[in-house]
This record gives sequence, structure tokens and C-alpha cells, in this order.
Amino acid sequence: MTLVNLSLRVLKAARGLAALFLLALATLGLGAQETPRPNRVAWFEGFPEPLPEGVNELALEVTSQMLRPDLERSGDGRSFARLDGEEWQLVGDWAVQAGASRINVRGRLASRSGGLADQGIWNWHKVFFMPQGGREDAPKNRLVYHLERDGRVIGDLTRPGLALMDLDVAWIRPFGTAEQGGRFGASIQLPTGRQSDFSGSGGTDGLVGGALWRTYGRWRVFGQAERVWLGLPEHSPLRLVLEKSSFSRAWASLGWRGEGPGLISGIGIEVSLAYADSPYRTGIPRLDRAGWQQHWTFRHTRLPRWRFGFSEEAGTFTAPDITAFTAYRFGAVAK
Repeated sequence: MTLVNLSLRVLKAARGLAALFLLALATLGLGAQETPRPNRVAWFEGFPEPLPEGVNELALEVTSQMLRPDLERSGDGRSFARLDGEEWQLVGDWAVQAGASRINVRGRLASRSGGLADQGIWNWHKVFFMPQGGREDAPKNRLVYHLERDGRVIGDLTRPGLALMDLDVAWIRPFGTAEQGGRFGASIQLPTGRQSDFSGSGGTDGLVGGALWRTYGRWRVFGQAERVWLGLPEHSPLRLVLEKSSFSRAWASLGWRGEGPGLISGIGIEVSLAYADSPYRTGIPRLDRAGWQQHWTFRHTRLPRWRFGFSEEAGTFTAPDITAFTAYRFGAVAK
């Protein structure tokens, strides 16, 4: 799929989405609901990032992930996948106002290695009498991202190092207020990463999406839904393991806003449940089935520019074991 065709496809879908929100376009959204957290499992992090809020922000994410050794091969023996590693990723969002809309550019730089967290995760599971999930059968602090189909290698990473991930450029149109509003938009992901080591898809991808939120006193509810398209090159190895080139994602969250300067009263927390369809068909369930993930975000009124939190898989094991993150916002801070 060419860049022109993909752009036309995204813009056409965006026009349809805009029609759904047309009656709600009253005022420019201020203090909008924040960008939902992504799924950083290696098979998915090369796909487009979630539709952003459109603010200047710098985040640091640390992810530990592993696929059980006894689940690495498909039942028919045609597919083999190995996933074990730790990733430190610096995520930067740069946003500018464009009339009533916003343009957001997201860049990502990842350091991938065997890491140091394996023993700590092992100890955590042991202290709380939880199963190790196959960790007893895998070497500690190992880096292996590998996927193959019928003997052909789709992607492989065993050497630690830095990787520039794919670059996301988004157009966002917010509406409403911080108390009740939403946004819709579209984004293009440019192939600055490499498909061969899972730092990108190897093509120019896109998405359209929309979000709505509403507050009830100190409570806030939020939902966001997206449709993703993959613009893979004609001879991309990924085509051997993908059943489809488009899929859907959604997030739903409930948040409590802190008030006042008190240590306890100033705490805010948001819990989000994320769903992601899988475009893969490898015969390996933990690549092929739709994934569920939980995200926990904490903030405090004394630190209005900061966010802290973690993400875990939510029962389907199609997300990393854990991702911890901290984020700092520049410019005006929403109340």
C-alpha cells in the first residue's frame, strides 16, 4: 500500500468519524483526558501508537516480558516464537496548536537488553506463592525476540542496543470541556524503525479514533476506540504471519481526582482496561488471540506535571509481564 493510498483511506475514515461527533463540536477541549497507555509487547509495539491527547510530554517506560518456553511452538510445528527481554523506552510527544486542532509528533527511543528484573520478578512471585509462569525453564536476564514461520525468520533480536522506533504524526480535534468532552483524529506512523528487529512494522501505517469523557464530582469515566491499518510493503515477511491488515483497539477507564494539598487527599488514581484485537495467525495462542491489559496511573496535586504507574496483562497473557512508567508534562497543566 502506498503512502498516498493509505493517507486517502485514513482521511476517508476520519471524515466518517467526524460526522458522528459533529453535533458535539461546541468549544475547544481544555484539560482533556490523557492519552491511554500502549501495549509494549514486542509483537505489537511496532504498530501505531494510541491517538494522543496533544500535549508536550516526556515519559520513561520500563518493560519486562517473557513468553513461556513450553508455548513457543504452534501445534502444527510451522510457527516458532521466543520472547524474553527487558526494555527501557524514552517516549517524547511534541504538540502544536493548529486552529481548533492539534498536531502531535511522537518519537520513541528504546534500549533493549536482557535486563536485571528477572530475579526480582521471580522473588515477587515466590513471596506471594504465585506460579512462576515458566520462568523456571528460561535463563535469567536473556534477550531474545524471535519469530519464524515455515523456517523463514520474520524478526530476530538477540544483541542488546538502542533502537529508534517508528515515528507517529497525529491530527487531533478536541471538543467540549475538561468536565465533559472528547476528541477525534487520525495518525500516520512512518517507518523510522526496522521490521526485522521489531522496532517498526516496515511500512507506513495509520489509524483513526475517537474518545469521550465525563466527570461526576471527583470521578471521571473515559472511553477511546480506534481502527488501525497496516501499510506493509508487498514482500514484507510479516505478511506470512498476519491474517489481516486492520484491527481494532479500545480502552475504558474510571478515575478518582485528588483535591487539596494533603498527602492522602491529593492522590488521584485511574484504572483502565484495554482491549486489542490481534492481526496475527501463527497457531501460537499468545500471539493470535485478542489481548486484555490493565493500566494503573497515579498522580498528586502537589506534583501536577507528573504521572506514575504500571501496566500488566489482564488474563490473556498477550501483554508484557509488567511495564512501569513515569511521565512529565510541559507547558500549561490541566486542573
